[in-house]
Amino acid sequence: MNDDTKSAKPVPENTVERAYLHLRDRTVSFGYRPGERINEVELAASLGMSRAPVREALNRLIADGLVVMEPGRGFFCRKLSAKEIADLFAVRADLEVSAVRAACGHADPLALETLTKDWEEVLAKQAGLSVDALVTADEDFHIRLAGLAGNAERLRYLGNINARIRFVRRINLEEEGRRAASLAEHALILAAVRAGDAQAAGHLVARHLSISAEEVLAHIHTGLARIYASEVA
Repeated sequence: MNDDTKSAKPVPENTVERAYLHLRDRTVSFGYRPGERINEVELAASLGMSRAPVREALNRLIADGLVVMEPGRGFFCRKLSAKEIADLFAVRADLEVSAVRAACGHADPLALETLTKDWEEVLAKQAGLSVDALVTADEDFHIRLAGLAGNAERLRYLGNINARIRFVRRINLEEEGRRAASLAEHALILAAVRAGDAQAAGHLVARHLSISAEEVLAHIHTGLARIYASEVA
């Protein structure tokens, strides 16, 4: 009896979730190289589980846009292309601009105050934060900012986009000059939201994300070279 037959019964959701989270973290950070085949057998063995939950997790990642399945060949890590990154940043801008405009005058005062104070703390200690910590703080800021509009579906779409751009997002925060400017722009956006100025807030977010996208796309080949560096080291 093969492994798949043994696993025909329903797989515990927590096992699938563990496999999913492991694979998602590995794919968004390009622990698998773009286009690399994902070996289900080896992965299941390393996680101490059968192939069934691994396969369910991989199918979820296909829906997330992080994994592709080629009939007769198996599962592969998504490839990184400038076109895809540009498209993702464009959709992200549409979602975040509409969110920040909706938040103006309607955001929960306590949530807005808390976000403002938390971001002031990040600004105060930014010099001592690693790039990884800044990437996490930046992503958290943008999700919470969009969350002020109170639309859970918008946040769900943004969460998917954030996972797919997480690796290249750090490019924007590795360059010291752009990093300082980017973090300061967050404070300006918050000021516009507190003032209830939807037009200004939307403009600031659009400009902020446009600059970020341009920076990322200008250095996309550097990012690819970094992914493959271990092969030529």
